[in-house]
Amino acid sequence: MFLLLLKKSFFDAWDNLGVVVLANLAFFLILSFGLWPMFRMLESSNTAGILFPIFLFPIVFTAGGIVSSAMSRIADYQHSSWSDLPKTFKKTWKSSLAMGVFSVVFFSVSVLGMLYYIKMGSLFGFFAASSLFWISLGVYLVLLWFFPVRNRLSGNFKELLKKSALIAFDNLSLTFFAAIIAIPLHMFLWPLTAFALFGPAGILLFMDCALRLLTFKYDWLESHQGAKRKDIPWNELLIDEHEKIGKRTLKGMIFPWKE
Repeated sequence: MFLLLLKKSFFDAWDNLGVVVLANLAFFLILSFGLWPMFRMLESSNTAGILFPIFLFPIVFTAGGIVSSAMSRIADYQHSSWSDLPKTFKKTWKSSLAMGVFSVVFFSVSVLGMLYYIKMGSLFGFFAASSLFWISLGVYLVLLWFFPVRNRLSGNFKELLKKSALIAFDNLSLTFFAAIIAIPLHMFLWPLTAFALFGPAGILLFMDCALRLLTFKYDWLESHQGAKRKDIPWNELLIDEHEKIGKRTLKGMIFPWKE
C-alpha cells in the first residue's frame, strides 16, 4: 500500500497542479506576512513576539482546513473550483479554528512545561519533561490525521480527535512514515520548488490519500467480522485504485496529448 500511496499522492498532485500551486502560494503568503512582523516584534518585545503565533496559527489552520477539503476531493478523483470556496469555508472554519486554538494552547503549555521541569535539574524534573515530550509526540501523531478524518467522517471536535487517535495508533507504521519521512520531505522540497509544489498542500493531499486507502481496509474488516488483519487482501481491495492511477510515463505526464 505504501508504494501505491506515494504514486497516488504524486500523480493526484500532478493532475491538479494548478490547485496545489495556488494552495501552496497562499500558505507562503500567510506565513510570510505573519512571520515577518513576529520577528520584528521579537527585536523590540519578547512578549509580543512570542504571543503573535497565537493569532497566526489559527489563521494557518483555518486555511489548512479549506485546502484539506479541496485535497480530499482531489484524492477522490473530483475537481475543485473557486466556486466551492465559500461553501468549504462555511463547512470547515469552526473545526479548523478549534484545531488551531487547541494546537497553540497544548503545545505552548507543553514546551513551557518541559522548559520548567528541565530547569529543576532533578530526576523528577527529567522524568516529567520526558513524559511531556512523549505525550506531545503522541498528540502530534494524532493531529496529523485530524483534517482527513474531518473530511471523511462525522462528529464534533472531541469525537474527531478520538477517531484520529484510533486511526493514528491503529496504523502506527503509516503514521510514523508520514511524520518522519513524508512530511519533512515535503517541507524540504517546498522551498526548492519556489514554494509551489510539495509543501503544506502536498502534505494534506498525502494524508487524505492515505485515509482514502485505509477506508478500504476498514470497510473490509466491517464486512468480515472476526477476520484477522493479516488476512486483509490488499491486492484485491486496491485493484480499482491501481486502474484509476494507471501507468504513467514521463513523456505522458509532460505531454499528455502525445500519448
